[in-house]
Amino acid sequence: MLDILGVFNLNYRNYLNDNSVISSQNYFIDPLFVSKVYMGEDLDSTSTYILASRNYYFSNYYFDRFSVKPYFEITFPGITDLTDYAFGIVPRAFINVGYFITDNFEFFGALEGGVVFNIFTSSNATGNEWDTFIQELRQESVYSTFKIGLSWYYDKYSGIEIGYRLFLWGRNSPLRFIQGFTTTDWIYNIINLLVFSENGTDIFIPFITTDYYISFSTKF
Repeated sequence: MLDILGVFNLNYRNYLNDNSVISSQNYFIDPLFVSKVYMGEDLDSTSTYILASRNYYFSNYYFDRFSVKPYFEITFPGITDLTDYAFGIVPRAFINVGYFITDNFEFFGALEGGVVFNIFTSSNATGNEWDTFIQELRQESVYSTFKIGLSWYYDKYSGIEIGYRLFLWGRNSPLRFIQGFTTTDWIYNIINLLVFSENGTDIFIPFITTDYYISFSTKF
């Protein structure tokens, strides 16, 4: 529906079985679409477009009262003016292990990590300096978090999760603004980005800006 705002997408999802899914979400974004199409502005500069492709595998397996949820994602963010381009490769993954204390309450721990693995560009940025830049970017972007908490499933599929987020490595990594996978994680990331852009302005919202969090959860 966002194509009327210049956000065009092509998505694919395949449920491999009752416990696994693969998904590919691909976006082509024209930031000046509204200005050009609806406002009729004549833009002299070359348009720059944003590309984004998010591809992941997720599964949830049960072993007696234990659950194991592996997740692997690889994202390709990029920009282009239809002649030159630059896009990155950002793999992320997490493993969540839970134990059902009762049929509705699950105690869990989750380990997550990610890195900017590489950047490809049509420019002539090659050689030792470029290799050094990529290596330093990898080192600076590596992050790892650990979460621990409790999930309450109030019906067959849905629940509420309360937990604590701990950065093991890379609290200053640029990927800290995309860590996590839940709605609460993204709210946390957006506010974290706002705080960073405002040079450290303090914002305190319980369970949102703190490392303690509440979020919606699902059994799958």
